[in-house]
Amino acid sequence: MELILTLKKNIMVPVEMDKILPEKVQDLSKDEIKNIELPQGRTTITVEELFNIEVKESETPRVVIKNSTPKLKRIGEKMTSGEIVVEGDAGMYVGAEMKGGKIVVNGNADSWVGQNMKGGEIIIKGDAKDYVGSAYRGDWRGMSGGTITVEGNAGSELGEFMKGGLIHIKGNVDIHAGIHQSGGIIIIDGDADGRAGGEMVKGAIVINGKVKDLMPSFKFEGIVENPVIKLSKKDAGTPITGKYYKFIGDYAKNKPKGQLYISVENNPNLR
Repeated sequence: MELILTLKKNIMVPVEMDKILPEKVQDLSKDEIKNIELPQGRTTITVEELFNIEVKESETPRVVIKNSTPKLKRIGEKMTSGEIVVEGDAGMYVGAEMKGGKIVVNGNADSWVGQNMKGGEIIIKGDAKDYVGSAYRGDWRGMSGGTITVEGNAGSELGEFMKGGLIHIKGNVDIHAGIHQSGGIIIIDGDADGRAGGEMVKGAIVINGKVKDLMPSFKFEGIVENPVIKLSKKDAGTPITGKYYKFIGDYAKNKPKGQLYISVENNPNLR
């Protein structure tokens, strides 16, 4: 089943969308979907009050949200299968705790995309704000699996406490990318504002653009060309193309194994 929800009007108070998952609605009738109550502030609103509803046949369970705004929060939270397509912008917590399936946002996304994500795929066609693939506040278990791709820019503390999976940012990022990272790979095609890899102990960060500053607690290992990133002995490796300064750190932590690769071409100052 394909469920198409078209937002009827602008909303001021955010609405939480975590009940509208492909695996939850695929066996429901249209009338049952109409009457689903969604949290909105201190009250609730029904799907029918908020959206025009259309149902089509589809082999893959799919939810399409049209006219979406950042006031629609928790899209795809705890999703396990199927597809969600967002036409417009999305609010906080897109794909938080997601275990499977695919989410595509054809716009921008607010903070905490893929928070504590365990599997599946998230694609943000525009920009994402802070804490992509991060942990909850006060927790130390960030993203542990799956893939997040942001085709624009991302904010600060990208991959905070990341344990596994892959984050690929095609634009620039703000400060503290990979802070507390303990696994997984972060690839940044654009520039990094600074302090990448602070207190990381495992995992890898690749920066193909310019780096504003480098943490002094990283040890230079040499220049490598077209390296294959391996995070364990059993890891087949992830190849990256280019010439990089390779650093290990963060030596602010005990016996760190974090790998930091910085483009030679775009950072001549590091020579």
